[in-house]
Amino acid sequence: MAGFIGRWLSDALRLGLPLVLALAAMQIPALAHGYSAALLQIVEDARRDIEQRKAAARRFYRGAGDEDQAVIAALRAVEPANAEALAASVERADALRAAHDRVAGAPPLLRPVTALLDAAEDPRGDKWAVLRTAFDTHAPQVVLSAAAAVYGLIGLVVGSFLAELLVSVFGAVFVSGRRARGTRFAR
Repeated sequence: MAGFIGRWLSDALRLGLPLVLALAAMQIPALAHGYSAALLQIVEDARRDIEQRKAAARRFYRGAGDEDQAVIAALRAVEPANAEALAASVERADALRAAHDRVAGAPPLLRPVTALLDAAEDPRGDKWAVLRTAFDTHAPQVVLSAAAAVYGLIGLVVGSFLAELLVSVFGAVFVSGRRARGTRFAR
């Protein structure tokens, strides 16, 4: 009976683990898409805030132009702290826009890799925060696309390998344990 249950568990592991890893790997392109969409949303919100701050500066200081740098230069003379805050907002919005453009411009199969590499090149930590939020708010889904199929296939192969490795390790431990018990009782 123990042999039957052992075979059944090993077959369940060989079937279940590859399927679970395949479905998990299929989430990777959807996560990259969520990251890209979140970047775009944050950039648009930041640009609206920047435009409102520029409009306020133009109302109070007639020398402020329409360009970001012209408004920052006009503010720097009279309100240096406000100018620095506006410059930091513009820099952050530009960096996040560039990140979105890199991810969106990459081929669909490479978008997850591009997103991860781009987030890794973030000295301020803004992109990691966006990636964490995209991960935290991600709702698992099965999207049938070429990228999801490739990642799913990779997950299936890796899961199959891990399942076979686990079954082999447990089998070897179980067999050596039985041999050790058998030699102990044989004495």
